[in-house]
Amino acid sequence: MIKQQMKLFLASKPKLKTTAFIATDLWKGLQMTLGKIDTKSGMAHANYSTKESIKYIEEVFNDYKKYGEFEQFYGVAAEIGPGDNAGVALLMRQDGCQQVDLIDRYYSRRNREQQNKIYDSLGHKYKLDNLKTQDFWDETKIAGINWKIGQSAEDYFRKCAQEKKQIYDFIVSRAVLEHLYNPLDALQDMVTCLKPKGRMLHKIDFRDHGMFTPENQELTFLEIPSFFYPLMVRNSGRPNRILIHRYREVLERLKKQGLIDYSILVTHLVDAGEISPHTTFDNIDLKKQNKAINFVEKYKHKLATEFIDLDSQDLAVSGVFLKVVKLI
Repeated sequence: MIKQQMKLFLASKPKLKTTAFIATDLWKGLQMTLGKIDTKSGMAHANYSTKESIKYIEEVFNDYKKYGEFEQFYGVAAEIGPGDNAGVALLMRQDGCQQVDLIDRYYSRRNREQQNKIYDSLGHKYKLDNLKTQDFWDETKIAGINWKIGQSAEDYFRKCAQEKKQIYDFIVSRAVLEHLYNPLDALQDMVTCLKPKGRMLHKIDFRDHGMFTPENQELTFLEIPSFFYPLMVRNSGRPNRILIHRYREVLERLKKQGLIDYSILVTHLVDAGEISPHTTFDNIDLKKQNKAINFVEKYKHKLATEFIDLDSQDLAVSGVFLKVVKLI
């Protein structure tokens, strides 16, 4: 009861909550220094029934193919931030991948009994028993699936790029890049690590992930001065506040170098909600466009210096799906 009352009090005091975020981020940094990398983050299935978990896994898997515009996974793939379950990787293996590497800076806590039920159900539905290496599902010993826990995406792909290894046919993630320390450099290293004609598919959520919402309006986290914000998020994995315009700058530069082609689909707009099916901004219903832009312009004067002069359309985009194809 006391903990809940404290949360409600802090929610009504954004400046005070900022101080609390800095303190908890320092604590998380100390824990990581001591080797404690387990976290509640990434526990996508914790509150799901087995049926709901299967539905979620299928949705993620099918979205990659639908918006990536290809028919089948093949070759070698990397999934960044798989969280507490390897279900998507299992479907990628069954679809045609010979190997899937699962890369995560943290170890997401999980209920083993619950996870086994998910694997049993998924295995039965898609006839995955050939991927078992023993009589029961042990997620650490699934044929062709390699967990790389404790390795950040930045470090993993930087090393891969430095060694000039063109390993992957696919690199995918869902609601992960917004948590990286430096997703833009990581994105460039991922391109280096793709084989020619390889694909990257990233769904990125630019919202505050509950830092100040729903008690405050959804752009509140963009009001925090740029000097303080990294102190709140670096160790905890809270959103990094890197928005669409910065991804577009990197992708445009790589495109001009002749390395890639890409598209950016909008998945979410501020104050207007989810955009489904995902599409380019220009193809979104004009009422939703205007609603989101008007919301931005209402609060724009309060934003931190790095955001205040941005195009309102860019600030209105609170989620995207990136599709990148390596050309050479």
